[in-house]
Amino acid sequence: MGALVAILQSDPNLMRCQVDRLKSHVSLQDGDVAPDAYGFAYYQAGNVLLGKRPSGASHLLSLPELVGRIESEALVAHARRATIGKTKDENTHPFRYRKWVFAHDGTIEGFDRVRPRLVATLPDHLRRSIMGDTDSEVAFMAFVKLLKDENAVDDLELDAQTAGRALGRTVKQIEALCREVGAQKPSRLNFVATNGRVLVATRRGGPLFYALLEGIVPCALDEITVDTPESDPRVRPHRRVKAVCFASRLAAPNGFIEVPDGSVVSVSRTLQVSVSSLNVS
Repeated sequence: MGALVAILQSDPNLMRCQVDRLKSHVSLQDGDVAPDAYGFAYYQAGNVLLGKRPSGASHLLSLPELVGRIESEALVAHARRATIGKTKDENTHPFRYRKWVFAHDGTIEGFDRVRPRLVATLPDHLRRSIMGDTDSEVAFMAFVKLLKDENAVDDLELDAQTAGRALGRTVKQIEALCREVGAQKPSRLNFVATNGRVLVATRRGGPLFYALLEGIVPCALDEITVDTPESDPRVRPHRRVKAVCFASRLAAPNGFIEVPDGSVVSVSRTLQVSVSSLNVS
């Protein structure tokens, strides 16, 4: 268990401002105890960059404290409470495969019995790509396998709904295996995945919310107020920027919409949002 935040936005130069704006709305905390690990991923010059704190997370961190002043169109941040797998780098979310980044808030029930069945569905090169011990990383590779089946892993023009359907099928595949092994309770399968151009998420079990964000005026970070003149070259980008944010935990719900349980949410390159049922994804 833990908490996650994911952002896709239109102006990479203003990610630091989005993060600062969201600090009072989203939370990486589950109670007052520090997570076992923190991690985040973002994109720079087409490359995926990871920051991980797999141990020694001795105090609570806000989103800005974790990620710093980054520039990127996409960000995934995660705080982990270890349920399966020890606290080490290989088990710290987010996970990466090529351009894809993935994080999971939850646990696959009966994973000791589900794992061999799920791994058996993967081609050898994806099995070898599993570096840690978590259920989440194996779920990620199941998602990647479904993308590969559609020759979509490296497709930078991939539409969001195709990625969303693959993530939804991943949830259904895992749930079917859980039933096969007789898992006693439902799994919590809140997933987010992005290739830096589209962003998709599923809600199954625990809470998940999203917000549609337009403009960052005022902006405390850049000291832009409602009275800053339009002639200031910083104002126009701050007014025009748009973003979609997912969060599994909220400090303040203002502007956030609850994702219906059993849903897939797909966010396109142009930040169009589509919500559909897992049963029809």
